[in-house]
Amino acid sequence: MEASPFDAPIFEAAAQLADRGVLQPTALFLLGTGLGVLPGRLEQSGRLPLGAVEGVPEAWRETVLHHGTFNGLAVWMLEDAPGDRAPGQPPWLGGFPIWLAAAAGASTLIHTSAGNALPRSAGSLPVGTLALVRDHVNLSGESPLAGVGESRLGPLFPDQTRLHDRALRARALVTSERLGLAAVEAVVACVQGPSLETPAERRWFAAAGADVSVQRLATPLIGAAHAGLGTLAVVLVSNDSDGPIDIAEVVAVAGRMAPSLDDLLWELAADVQRQSQDDLETGGA
Repeated sequence: MEASPFDAPIFEAAAQLADRGVLQPTALFLLGTGLGVLPGRLEQSGRLPLGAVEGVPEAWRETVLHHGTFNGLAVWMLEDAPGDRAPGQPPWLGGFPIWLAAAAGASTLIHTSAGNALPRSAGSLPVGTLALVRDHVNLSGESPLAGVGESRLGPLFPDQTRLHDRALRARALVTSERLGLAAVEAVVACVQGPSLETPAERRWFAAAGADVSVQRLATPLIGAAHAGLGTLAVVLVSNDSDGPIDIAEVVAVAGRMAPSLDDLLWELAADVQRQSQDDLETGGA
């Protein structure tokens, strides 16, 4: 099958990154909570503004790609903060780094974001909880696969039943407990934003089976399913109120949780590396 218009810029950018000596990743860390100090913990590290790479869409050209080894794991790190998609541009642009990393050899996506706890009969998840996503409900009305068609990068109708990596999530729960972090498995409602939800919407999301709502998460999750990346999505619960939301406090909570999240990602990198090595030795069986 010849590369479709969707495939062409991704393979072009992947080839350029290889020519520039950018490390082939095993995992992509796509961080909606920001990079913070994580790039400083990379070994054999490098950084490359994606604007210097042909084929990278305009929405991502202000983004810097950090690459290196992170606790022994070959990773790419980017902030999940694309620019606005201009009218008429395809929906897949929002997930461009996911397909780019997959084309370069990545097999795992670790994604972070912040979200709002939803009202539940047993009580909302407390602020400061790490919600480890075991499933999601796409309530955004969007899919990055709209208009993609046939592609060498993934199937037309990707299976999402195995998207959320159960083994990695289990390791994240064990590691969180060891680090003294509050972590639970959760179902996330993927909503569009950028407006905050009304109380009625939050109750509706909860009725749909979700524990927490996150904006703009559908694109990376569906993109990862299409690209065949096993995924661990971690949501920082930064608000649990059914009343007015103080954005400044939400940002402050995420900032306070950042060091704990960094420690968790550091430990999980070793787990991903061990699993990758085991897969190589057993042929992926």
